[in-house]
Amino acid sequence: MKSNNMSMQGGGYYNENCTLQGLAIDKALSLLEPPKSKGTTITLADYGSSEGKNTIRLLANYLSNLPNLSSATLVFNDTPFNDFSSLSRTINTNWSLLSQDGRLPINPLMVPKSFFGQVLPGDFVDAGFSFTALHWLQHMPSSFEPSDVARYAHEDLVSFLSARHREIRPKGTLTLCIPCHGQIGVDPAVACLQASIRSLASTYHLDPSFTVRLPLYFRTMEEILSSINAEKGKWKVKSHVTVPIMHPSWSSAVLDKDSVDMAARVRYAAGITGFTTAACSRFLTDKTGAYPKKRGLNQPALQLGVLAEATFLEDLSACFKDEFLRSYVTEEVGFTYAFVQVGRLE
Repeated sequence: MKSNNMSMQGGGYYNENCTLQGLAIDKALSLLEPPKSKGTTITLADYGSSEGKNTIRLLANYLSNLPNLSSATLVFNDTPFNDFSSLSRTINTNWSLLSQDGRLPINPLMVPKSFFGQVLPGDFVDAGFSFTALHWLQHMPSSFEPSDVARYAHEDLVSFLSARHREIRPKGTLTLCIPCHGQIGVDPAVACLQASIRSLASTYHLDPSFTVRLPLYFRTMEEILSSINAEKGKWKVKSHVTVPIMHPSWSSAVLDKDSVDMAARVRYAAGITGFTTAACSRFLTDKTGAYPKKRGLNQPALQLGVLAEATFLEDLSACFKDEFLRSYVTEEVGFTYAFVQVGRLE
């Protein structure tokens, strides 16, 4: 699957497995400059909303600090391949939270378009946000040489920022929360995913030599700031800081080999299983968006696409969890986040 055609796993699955990303939002709200608005209306845009659980968390908190508003336009953006049906249900379920218990009239907009280009009219947005999305590259790299991937990542971030500069009003803000290079990362989870694919090769139509290639790049803070400053006179950096955040399913009991029934390790393995498969499983689909089929299934069974998909995800999750418990459970998995807030210059 091309990364510009990708999405997180839908059907409520990503919403159920995005607790680490939610912690990043909580941390950002405590670190970054509080919202300011002189007007009575505001337009907020989240770039990379997925199924919306964490976007709701972010926007509701932001609006709660602006009691004098008379209305708010809320933009939920993601690729056309995102599960917008699930997103719309999330918005509807949380309408009271977004509208501040009905006090604030809100106008939600869903925009199915890649955020590497302009997705909204010029000077439309007062405050933009992108959380745990910009470590994904626009395209699957043609070369995975570190210098090449770094160049692709720089070009992508410059493109993203150029589009946002057109959409955000002068003196408006853009808050970025980008998984970056640091002391905590996801290497053990990616290695476990690779091992799980090899284990499933005898059951599914998978090449056992298949190498998991994910269009990911974890920039340094210096690289992020370099991309922001690539086009002079567009942005002013208001604040920037890096913060490591472990996956919330981890606890110190994970390292205790004598813990009762290994409950802490099982809980950690389950958390990392959901976290990884929700974000990465779509890259295991073919050109039609279908998951691998089991070997030996007859043709009628192959036509049951929904059943085949659920079976593959269930088997992948079970295999991943077992492999993680066996080989990776003492490894730290999480994100080191770069929190950056910039203001658009006039």
